[in-house]
Amino acid sequence: MRSLKKTDLGLVVGLMLFAFFLYRFDAVIGLIQALITIISPFIIGAVLALVINLPMRFFERLFTLRQHGVLAKLRRGISLTLSVILVLAVVVMLMVFIIPEVIVAVERLIAVVPSLLGDLEEWLSHSNMQIRNSLGLAETDESGVRDLFQRAYQFLIGGLSSSSGMVISAAQFVLNVGIGLVFAIYLLFSKERIRAQLSRLLTALLPPKADAFVQHILHLLLKAYSNFIGGQLLQSILSSALTMAALAVFGFPYAVLIGLITFVASFIPIFGPYISGILGLLLVFTADPGQAGWFLLAFLLVQQLVGSVVYPRIMSGAIAIPSIWVLVAVTLGGGMFGIAGMLLFIPLAAVIYRLTAEHVRRREHRRAEKEQHIDSV
Repeated sequence: MRSLKKTDLGLVVGLMLFAFFLYRFDAVIGLIQALITIISPFIIGAVLALVINLPMRFFERLFTLRQHGVLAKLRRGISLTLSVILVLAVVVMLMVFIIPEVIVAVERLIAVVPSLLGDLEEWLSHSNMQIRNSLGLAETDESGVRDLFQRAYQFLIGGLSSSSGMVISAAQFVLNVGIGLVFAIYLLFSKERIRAQLSRLLTALLPPKADAFVQHILHLLLKAYSNFIGGQLLQSILSSALTMAALAVFGFPYAVLIGLITFVASFIPIFGPYISGILGLLLVFTADPGQAGWFLLAFLLVQQLVGSVVYPRIMSGAIAIPSIWVLVAVTLGGGMFGIAGMLLFIPLAAVIYRLTAEHVRRREHRRAEKEQHIDSV
């Protein structure tokens, strides 16, 4: 009776919390977003640790194969230093190459926009007048069309020119990345000790079954995020290389720059190819408007190849979940936390899918055992 009352009390408390969550969903999400903003440097640090750990494992295996007295003791420090330098070098190379070229392309676009809008306005006004004359309607007033294009032009130029908010956000992001990098270095340098301490803490605080379950979840999370980042990185490299090669073969401008933009945008699930395609189309259009349509065709063919052949083969081992759940994870994560939420929710969905599958298999196994026992009786 006492255990029943405890169960009822827990059920009532759970239902109350669930009802409060539904009633104040916006407040709960706002609280979670504020908490994530506070701990964002440590989240960035954990992601950086997973990225840096990829080359770090290679260097550690290399030093293990060639163990010597001094190198064996310094293996962790040397591997970590080389990995950090490698990751930072790649990031700096991307920034140094992409940012100046994008600035030049945006300046060209701003210079071209007024004449393009003028030509489009003239064409629309002329077409509108011809249509109305052919239908026998009264002469139209062109002030509305001109006012619409004037507003569009001012909005575009104003959006491209406003930079104060972007500068502040960039400074905050750089600060968070700096703190996160220090946190990542500490995690990687002492990862075995931190893992052992966390395991001991869970064993001391939780009952045996709960301890095994929580440690199993943490193992699945670490494996899912590590595999996802590794698979996403490999897919981004291949997509960038194929895009760069295709554009270079057919003589499109900005082949290397568009390839690097494709590499960066490939980390954005589902929407990444669209973003890189639009940016690449603008770059090609500023250099040669006549090639814009052909570029779009070539880019779509490459992305179709990557999405149909390359991506499924790479990510099937990283996150073995159906595509519909990837879409659900991207939608929920993007709606609540933006691009970072998309990246965080896909491996989380893979873990939930794995745990659900394990639970279903256990229930099916127990049911089969019960039916077998009944049949034998």
